[in-house]
Amino acid sequence: MDKESTRLASAGEPTEKRSRRGGSRDGLFQRNGWWWLDYYDAEGKRHRKKAAPDYQTAKLIYREIRQAIAKGEVLGVREEGIRLGEFIERTYWPAVSRTIDPLWAKLSLGILGRSIVPRFGSRRLSAIRADEIERWYGERLDAVKVSTANKELGRMKHLLSRAVTWGYLKNNPAKSVKKMKEGPGRIRYLTPEEREALLRAANATLRLYILAALQTAARRSELARLRWADVDLKRRTITFPKTKNGDRRVVPMTEALAEVIESLPRNIDSQTRVFPERDPQVITRSFSRLVKRLQLLDLTFHDLRHDAASTLTMAGAPQRAIMEILGHRDPRMTLRYQHLAPDYLKQAMRSLDRPRADLGKTSLGTI
Repeated sequence: MDKESTRLASAGEPTEKRSRRGGSRDGLFQRNGWWWLDYYDAEGKRHRKKAAPDYQTAKLIYREIRQAIAKGEVLGVREEGIRLGEFIERTYWPAVSRTIDPLWAKLSLGILGRSIVPRFGSRRLSAIRADEIERWYGERLDAVKVSTANKELGRMKHLLSRAVTWGYLKNNPAKSVKKMKEGPGRIRYLTPEEREALLRAANATLRLYILAALQTAARRSELARLRWADVDLKRRTITFPKTKNGDRRVVPMTEALAEVIESLPRNIDSQTRVFPERDPQVITRSFSRLVKRLQLLDLTFHDLRHDAASTLTMAGAPQRAIMEILGHRDPRMTLRYQHLAPDYLKQAMRSLDRPRADLGKTSLGTI
């Protein structure tokens, strides 16, 4: 045994030989001129890490880790000290951004940059607690609509869930935070006169998008990305291969829409766009200007999707069919899109207005 090993042994410090022979003792050992750490974290998982070329530095590192374990700061996860902002930039966003719709990715990145990173970006992942998330969510509810705050909380939940799955956290502190119940969806559908006014007054490009939205219940981004490879004129179907929830959706074409699409110039390359290329935000702005010019109150492009769902409902289409056309997994979401026109409700109530003979001779006065 050399002098250094003799000194460590007499001081009660484990040597490499002792560490390996014992197999379960915390401490330091030397290998190839470097000192290594050998310890168990708070979860009982063993770690061996290269520390420093000299014993004193390695010992200081070892003591700092032991103190962190005592405080509950070392949990046996990957990169215990990583901060939320670093995790988003280096790991979370590069992985997640490739798996979601481009428009939703843009919105999600806005949520991260506007709300989550400013509040939690400098915090260590392992130090974020459920009560902090609850307070932040409460503040967001005071500042924005419930639906917006719920989207932000949903992104936080997904972010921390990925951190658990990938080994950066033991548990998701946002899991116990409950979302507030949102109010009913927007009750807005079009009258026949409004539909006619929109189609008549829109320019050629916007008219195509309006008609397609009314006839397919598709989102603006889905229409903007539609390629000729997704259109089957023989079977009269349109396929939206990548939707908001990641599912592929096939929608039968109406004869009116099929006739319009057949009249469009078709490129030999099946990957070209069916409709003139427009950014979804450009479509929204053009639609907003048209609505303002026509003085149609409280109408957005997304309301065309609501209108399609309402029209299908009033036509007696089965709930399951409407779910498939809208691309919803949850029937409760579909119900938020289905609004019945007052005239339709009046017509339904007429079924209660039966002839007097059906009621027999019973009068209200004798009930």
